[in-house]
Amino acid sequence: MRHFIHTILRRSPIGRASGFLPAAFAVLLAIAFPTASQARISIALDQTLIQLAQAGNFDSARQLLAQNDHREEDRLVLEGRIAKLQRRLPEATHLFRQALLLDPGHIIARRELAHSLLLARDFRPAEHHFNDLLNSDPDPRMRDTYRNFLNTIHQNKTVGFSGFFAFLPSTNINRGTTNTTLGTTIGTFVIDEESQESSGIGAQFGLSGFFRHIPDQNTRYTLNWSASRSQYAETQYNGTAGSLSLTGERFTESGRWFITPYYRRTWKRYAIPQENGPDAERNEGNEALGLSFGLFHRISPRNQLHLSFGRERRDYEDQKHQDAFISTATASLTHQFNPDLSLTMGLGLERNRPQLAHLQHDSHRLFGNLTKAWEGGLRTSFGLEIGSRNFVGEYPLQTFARDDEYYKLILGLQHNRINFRGFTPVLNCSHTINRSNVAFFDYNVTECQAAFSRNF
Repeated sequence: MRHFIHTILRRSPIGRASGFLPAAFAVLLAIAFPTASQARISIALDQTLIQLAQAGNFDSARQLLAQNDHREEDRLVLEGRIAKLQRRLPEATHLFRQALLLDPGHIIARRELAHSLLLARDFRPAEHHFNDLLNSDPDPRMRDTYRNFLNTIHQNKTVGFSGFFAFLPSTNINRGTTNTTLGTTIGTFVIDEESQESSGIGAQFGLSGFFRHIPDQNTRYTLNWSASRSQYAETQYNGTAGSLSLTGERFTESGRWFITPYYRRTWKRYAIPQENGPDAERNEGNEALGLSFGLFHRISPRNQLHLSFGRERRDYEDQKHQDAFISTATASLTHQFNPDLSLTMGLGLERNRPQLAHLQHDSHRLFGNLTKAWEGGLRTSFGLEIGSRNFVGEYPLQTFARDDEYYKLILGLQHNRINFRGFTPVLNCSHTINRSNVAFFDYNVTECQAAFSRNF
C-alpha cells in the first residue's frame, strides 16, 4: 500500500514538487487509518475498503461496504476515493463535498476533499479546508502535516495577499541609556532626559503580497511587495516603510537555493520644537538597494543547513554621514528531534562601513531557537542571542573606539485554534541587555509585538 501511494504522488504534478511527498504520504496514511470517533464504520472495515480500492477491486469494495452498517456519507467517501485513485479529481471533489453536506463534521471527507483539491492545483479552496482542519481536527499528530501542505500551497500559488496589525509595547522605545552622566576628554556631562530611556506603546499595520511565475516544477520567480506604517503618541517614532523584491528559486533533491535583488524605502520625518522661531524638521528616512543569496540543504532527514549572504547600499536623505555599504552572512543548522520539536543554532556576521570612521563597525552574533508544537494547537519558541559590535574609529570626545556587547532573550507564542474573523494572533516578546564602553549606549529594553495577521 505504501509503495502504491508513493507511486500515485510521484506521478502527480504536485507530488513532484520538492518537499511535498513526505507530507503528502503522511496525510494519506492518516486518511487511511482514521480514529473510531471519525466514522461509524470500524477502523478495520475502512482499512479493508482502502486496500481493495488501491488494488483496483472497486466493485468488491462497494459490495463489502453495502454488506455492513454504514451511512450515505461513508458511501460517498468511498466513491470519492475511487475517483481520486482513477485521477477523476473533479468528480472526487464533488463526492467529498456531498458527504460534507450530509455531515459537516466528517473529518475524513474534509481531509480527502482538501487533498483532492491540492492534487487538482485548486489552491484557494484547498487552503481554506486545510486551515479549517488545522483548527478542527482533534488529532494533534496531523497539524504539522497540514502546515506542510499549506506551505506547499503557498509555494505554488501564483498570487497572494495578506494584512496585519500589531500593538508594540516597549519599556525603552528610543534605546535610551540607563546612565545619567557621560565622561569625555574635556570633562563629565549630564546626559539630557531625551537621551534616557522612555517607555511607550505603538501600533503598526501593513499589507503585503506576491506575484509568482512557475515555469517548471523546480523553478519559481516571485515578485514580493510590502508596505507598513508605525504610529506612536510621540511623533518622532512614527515611520512608513515599503519594499519590493524579486526572488528566483531553484529546488533540488536535497533542498533549494535562491537569489533576491531588493529595494527598501523608509520615510521618517518629524518636527523638533525650538525655543525661538519655528520648529525644525528632521528627516531620518533612507533607502536601500541590495542583493541576497542563500541555500537550504538537507544534510539528513533530521538536519538542515541554511546559508545566506547579502550586500546592500543604504542612503539617508539628511544624515549623509550614515550612508553605508553593508555586508551580511549567516549560517545555521536545524535539527528536528521529532515532528513537534526542533532546534536551530547559528552564527551571523555583519560589516557596516558608513563614511565616518567612528560609525564603522563589525558585528558578530551567536543565536539559538527551540520550537515546540503542543497538543491542542499551541506553538512556542524560545530563543537566545549573544552578540558584539566592534567599532573602528575613536568615538567623539573619547580616546577609544566604541565596543558593545548584548544579550537577548526571545519568546514566541501562537495558538492555531484561536482566530478572530480570520485573523490569527501571534505574540513575540524579547528582553535585550546592551553594554558599551560609551555611556550613551548602556540600555535595557523589554518589548513585544502582539500581531494579528490574515491571508486573503
